[in-house]
Amino acid sequence: MKQLFLAIILFCFIASGCNETKKIIADAGETDLAGSYTIVTINDEAILPLASLRFTNTDNTISGNSGCNDFGGTYKQDAAAIKIGQLMTTKAYCEGVMKNEYALLNALKNVASFVITKGVLTLYSKQGTKTLLTAIKKKELL
Repeated sequence: MKQLFLAIILFCFIASGCNETKKIIADAGETDLAGSYTIVTINDEAILPLASLRFTNTDNTISGNSGCNDFGGTYKQDAAAIKIGQLMTTKAYCEGVMKNEYALLNALKNVASFVITKGVLTLYSKQGTKTLLTAIKKKELL
């Protein structure tokens, strides 16, 4: 009888530990970057024209458009930490857009972590938690 009682208590501890782990993971937010995003702010400033960003987790590639030029490269992710490698860009000049492009490429170069909350991606700097960029996840068509 004692063994049965101890087994039930042990099971309860294990089950409650699993529920607590699930709660911690849920509270941490989403960590799957995969998908397309519309960039709405860079360094807390709204941008126009809007830029785009896409993360593909099957080959860890990042690509997008700054509002003028296309860019692409690779990234490494570890939970909520992210490091974006050297990016390649096309070389067109677009009047009135280049300021945003330089700010975007600089932000991506200096990103260290991210959070996704309710479909909004926020990228943070290496120095503290300065917001570098916010983007809204696009709905994927099936």
